[in-house]
Amino acid sequence: MLISQFLKRIVWLIVCINFNGLSTSAKGIDLSKNSSPLDITSLVEYYETNDETLTLHDIQHRPFITHTQKAIHFGFSDITRWFKITLYSSKTGNWSFECGNPLIEYFDVFIPNGNNKFDIIKGGCFVSREKRSYSYGSNHPIIQFPLLANQPKTLYIRITSQRGFYTKFLVMPEKAQVLKSRSDNRRNSLFDGIQLFGNLLIAIVAFFLFKTNAYSVFAFYSFCISITVLGYHESLGDLFTSNPILSSLINTFPYRLLVIPEIVLTFFLLPINKLFPRWVKWYLYTIIVITFILLFGICVDYNWIWVKMNVWNAVIAECSILLLFTYAFYKKNKFEGFFVSSFLFSFLGFLFLQLRLLQVIDFDWIHHLILLSEISKIVFFILLVFQFFKRIQNAKIKAQPTILENTSSNLIADRLFETNNTKEKSNGKTLVAELETLSEEPILNHVDDVFLQRINQIIENKLSDSTFSIVDLANELNLSPVQLRRKLKIQTNQTTVEYIRNYRLKKAAELLKNRSGNISDVAFQVGFESLSYFTKVFQEFHGKSPSDWLKTQ
Repeated sequence: MLISQFLKRIVWLIVCINFNGLSTSAKGIDLSKNSSPLDITSLVEYYETNDETLTLHDIQHRPFITHTQKAIHFGFSDITRWFKITLYSSKTGNWSFECGNPLIEYFDVFIPNGNNKFDIIKGGCFVSREKRSYSYGSNHPIIQFPLLANQPKTLYIRITSQRGFYTKFLVMPEKAQVLKSRSDNRRNSLFDGIQLFGNLLIAIVAFFLFKTNAYSVFAFYSFCISITVLGYHESLGDLFTSNPILSSLINTFPYRLLVIPEIVLTFFLLPINKLFPRWVKWYLYTIIVITFILLFGICVDYNWIWVKMNVWNAVIAECSILLLFTYAFYKKNKFEGFFVSSFLFSFLGFLFLQLRLLQVIDFDWIHHLILLSEISKIVFFILLVFQFFKRIQNAKIKAQPTILENTSSNLIADRLFETNNTKEKSNGKTLVAELETLSEEPILNHVDDVFLQRINQIIENKLSDSTFSIVDLANELNLSPVQLRRKLKIQTNQTTVEYIRNYRLKKAAELLKNRSGNISDVAFQVGFESLSYFTKVFQEFHGKSPSDWLKTQ
């Protein structure tokens, strides 16, 4: 008996904590003792119907069901959903009702004004801003209404939305709404500031420090995320049109197309052609094509089927990318740690967002994860810049002993000193005559020969990797790109790009001579993605096209 009473007390305590001080009765939700924002999501009643022609009078006589979940979470459909909220308070005052999702297409609130009549407050992203009756200039529904002492008031809400949505219902006094709106504005301003600072930092780093293809694509991906967030806040479509439906579609374009820059960046971060079978590349290309087809379907025939297919396509693509990176980690493939970490972190937030729309998960911290990923991206960039300058400093320190000990580099200066100190006093004419007899090809000593052998071995290991760049080669040698270029220019009279390309072309000639495949296969084996470009540079270097070269071998 004592155990039973103890358990009842525990259950009662848990219920009190979960309801956050709210109480319900036949009169409805009691707001008498509350002065802060109250989450009433689990206390409202709802009714679903396929008949969108039903009026409020019809709905008032339908059986409503209590919504017991912690969030309003519905999938993709053309069902009309009605919500019924009965409120009362022992004090007269002005109250606000808030729905946190700005992307619900049609959101109508019916507020009783006496004599069994209702004021209709229209809203939703498919309604023009001029016709939305939102308070405080908000982009999501905030509705004000009076509440007389001890007089219950029943609000009806009608939601029609083809796409799935996740939201919560809040009720608060007018003063609390003012404070919350200010807090929300500060938070949004902070997030916008983080976005702006992050993009500015990316642009500065891209312009002055890193000019590789991988970094350029990563910068473009970060820019796409910023545009996606602007669309979520309904700030993008208004720049192009005042039509609410078209503006809403434009707001969702970056979100629906985000999978494309994700796939493109994956191609630059992973050696897809080398590490995976060829069908993987075509599988990713197919996802890109399907994405465009689904977007076209959404624009031409907007309905929940197209929208849901687009979300599933994004989930499949993002899960596939995760599997590719997991396999690459398993194979111990070398990564650009900064790019991969930042990409996957921001990537996961949007994957969870898609899964929540499909009602696979039901987390309310996803937007916080996206914000955290944006902050972490800035931290990653700062660390990357710090690492870049530290690498340059270390390279200078390592290069200093080489410069001091490499007496062959000072041979000309020593010879000039020797010549000018002879009895002939010829002001260096003897040295000039000696230099004129030298060949154009630099004479390499043993140290230089070992250095070039090391470079050749690195290029050989990365021969089929078309994304292998001068930065990658410099990193392997613990040099900066500028130092590497200077050393190669002195020793081979070639730039780093020319040296890598010429090595690939020499190797291509060997493979063609040994009949190691057709021309396109050989081009792929030596790291050329474009067959036309391979043919062009091969002819410039060898004096013959690849096909003519095959004929002469």
